[in-house]
Amino acid sequence: MDPHYTDNDTTLYLGDSLAILPTLPDASVDAVITDPPYEIGFMGRAWDSTGIAYNTELWRHCWRVLKPGGHLVAFGAARTYHRLTVAIEDAGFEIRDSIHWIYGSGMPKGQDIGKLIDKRRDDRAQVLQVTAWLAAARDTAGWTNCRIDALFGTNGMAGLWTTQGKAAIVPRPEQWDRIRAELGFDDTDIRPIVDELNARKGLLGEAWSAREVVGQRKTSAREIRGIYGDYSGDDRITLSATENARRWEGWNTQLKPAHEPIVLARKSTGYDSTVANVLRHGTGALNVDGCRTEAGQDYREKCASVVGLDSNRNGVTLGEWTGTREDSSHPAGRWPTNILLGHSADCGDRQCAPGCPAAELGQQARFFPTFRYEAKAPSSERPRTADGTVHTTVKPLALMRWLVRLVTPPGGLVLDPFAGSGTTLEAAALEDMRAVGIEQYEPYAELCRHRLSAPRIAAMF
Repeated sequence: MDPHYTDNDTTLYLGDSLAILPTLPDASVDAVITDPPYEIGFMGRAWDSTGIAYNTELWRHCWRVLKPGGHLVAFGAARTYHRLTVAIEDAGFEIRDSIHWIYGSGMPKGQDIGKLIDKRRDDRAQVLQVTAWLAAARDTAGWTNCRIDALFGTNGMAGLWTTQGKAAIVPRPEQWDRIRAELGFDDTDIRPIVDELNARKGLLGEAWSAREVVGQRKTSAREIRGIYGDYSGDDRITLSATENARRWEGWNTQLKPAHEPIVLARKSTGYDSTVANVLRHGTGALNVDGCRTEAGQDYREKCASVVGLDSNRNGVTLGEWTGTREDSSHPAGRWPTNILLGHSADCGDRQCAPGCPAAELGQQARFFPTFRYEAKAPSSERPRTADGTVHTTVKPLALMRWLVRLVTPPGGLVLDPFAGSGTTLEAAALEDMRAVGIEQYEPYAELCRHRLSAPRIAAMF
C-alpha cells in the first residue's frame, strides 16, 4: 500500500488499522504509542464510538509487529480505560503499569439536576390517554398493530402508539390522519389532545420560563467556538422555580475530569529475559535517566540524609552512621513516576491558571514529571488545513515526547495506529526517532501531512 505521506524517517498510511497492520512485518517496531478513540462518543463524533479500542484483534496485530520486550503506551478515558486494558491484556500483552496524566483544565459535562427538573415536561397522563383511545379504536375496527405498521412500513411503531408502557408516544398529526382514514373512527374528542401534545414536543416545561434570573454567566471563547460541545447561547444565572428543583439544586451527574489514564504494557515472550531483549533488540526497559524530573538542592539534601551524611534526620530512625558516603542524588533529578502533571513544578510561585494540579499540590509537585498547562494543546500544536479542519482531542507535544523517550530505544521505530493530528509522529521526529502512523479519516491524515511537512519538522531531515 502506498503511504499518504513519507520522508526519510516518518511514514503515514491512510486507511483502517485493521487492514494496514497485517501488512507490517513481524517484530519490526520498537514501541507502540497511541491515543485511540475513548469510545465515549466525544462531541457526537462517530469515530469515537466504533468499539475499535476494545478490539482484541487490533492489539494482537500491535503485539505481533512489536519486537520482543517492546512497550505499548495507550491513552484511555477514565470510564472506559478498563475495557481498553482488558483488550490489550487479552491480546497477549503484560500490563506493567498505569500512568495518570493529571490536569486542572477539564470542564464538567454533566447535567444540573435542578435545571433538568424545571425543564421537564410531564405529559405522560395525556399521552397514555391518547394511546389507550387509539388501542380501543384499533380493536373496534378489528385491526392489529402489524396491520397499522404495514401502512407506514414500520416494525413496532404501532405498538408504541397503543401501549400503556414507558415507551408510549403519540403519532404525528399526518400519521394520525392516515390511521383515522383507514380505521374510519370519529376523533372529535381526542384530536385536540393529539394536536396539543405534538405542538409541545421539544418544548421545555412551564417551570423553566418561571425561573428567576439573578445574573449573567461569563462564557468562554472555547464554549462559543464549540470546543466543549454545542453552545446553547443561554448565559443566564437562574434560581429554581419548583420545590423539587430547589431540593436537588447543586446536584449533577458527573465529576470534573482531571486525569486521563494511560496503559503501559509490554510484549513478553515468556522465554527471553529483560536483559536478553535489551541486548538483542534494544527493547524491554524504560529510559529512566532520560525522563527524570529535574530537582534542586532540597533533593540533594534529602538523598544525603538517607545515605547517612551529616544530617539531623539521621539517628534513631535510620541508625547511627559511622562511616562516610558520597551524596547519592542523581544529577538529572528524581526518578520518573507514573503520575504526570499538566504544568511546571514551581508554578505555585507564579501566577497560575485556576485549578492547576501542580499549584494545588504546592511543593509536593516537585516529585512528578510536569508539562505545560493548557486547557487544550496550544494553537502552535493544533494544525489546521486550508479548509479549516482541526482535530478536537490533540495531546500536548511535550507529553508525547516524554512518552516516546521513555519507551523507545535511541533511533527506534514508533508505531501509532491512531495517528489523529500527528502529535505522536511529530514527537518521535523531535526525539530523533523513526515513526509509522495510520489514520483512517482523510481530513485528519491531511492534518498529519500538513504538520509533518512544517518547516520545524522538515528541517530535521
